[in-house]
Amino acid sequence: MPRTFVSAVVLPIILLAGCSKAKEYPLVGQVLAVDPNQEVLTVKHQDVVGFMPGMTMPFKVKEAQELEGRKPGDLITATLVVEDSVGYLADIKKTGEAPLPAAETPPRLAMIEPGTEVPDTSLIDQEGRTRRVSEFRGKTIAVTFVYTRCPLPDFCPRMDRNFKAVQDLLRSDATLASRVHLLSVSFDPDYDTPHVMAAHARRVGADPAIWSYLTGERKAVDPLAGAFGVSVMREDQPMQEIVHNLRTAVIDANGRLVTVLNGRDWTPEDLVSALRAADGKR
Repeated sequence: MPRTFVSAVVLPIILLAGCSKAKEYPLVGQVLAVDPNQEVLTVKHQDVVGFMPGMTMPFKVKEAQELEGRKPGDLITATLVVEDSVGYLADIKKTGEAPLPAAETPPRLAMIEPGTEVPDTSLIDQEGRTRRVSEFRGKTIAVTFVYTRCPLPDFCPRMDRNFKAVQDLLRSDATLASRVHLLSVSFDPDYDTPHVMAAHARRVGADPAIWSYLTGERKAVDPLAGAFGVSVMREDQPMQEIVHNLRTAVIDANGRLVTVLNGRDWTPEDLVSALRAADGKR
């Protein structure tokens, strides 16, 4: 299966709702990047036994000082701590250094500006129906990019939780709920079949009247993701890796981009406000 790198909007999903005790897993890997502003290490790691296969992921650190002296190329051991809604690295220790893997060059993104019409991409929803983006015109749309096998609770599962909270807020405003729709688009079509997406949608409580899961061929999904700043790079390898951050776009009823919420720190109330503002411009 090809390896996938995704940056900018992303391994069996671990459903941790209801778990109160943090789980800890030993992690061994190599630091690829250090982001002190976000307190994040990007690590290419070996299999985390009992949790996820080896891949490359950006990890929050428990304490900012854990980043002191860290640099790309460092070989490390750490403890991956997974709580109800967050995952982070603690007890990071350097064990050596090694050359970095050959640099990966992300594709050039054809990002669109606010006010630009969104590409009319053909997708497949969780019922197996072909759906074009233009079919949702007439409603104000929020779209985010995820994959159901994403293992860390503060990445794709966080987007699921946020969209569920947005859905609940919309239900308290029947007029707005009838005028908007939420789209979660998977960039892992090899695994996220309609059957898998439908089961996942049920698990997270998605009401298809308000919130749909879709995917499509890579040649369709990748350019759509790129329009909102999601960069997808694939390389022929025996395993799949998805490294991603998060972007959530708001599209008006005429199919034009209004705004993009970057990262994971926006709240459900932020998105509802953005949807309400976009809907009010009809």
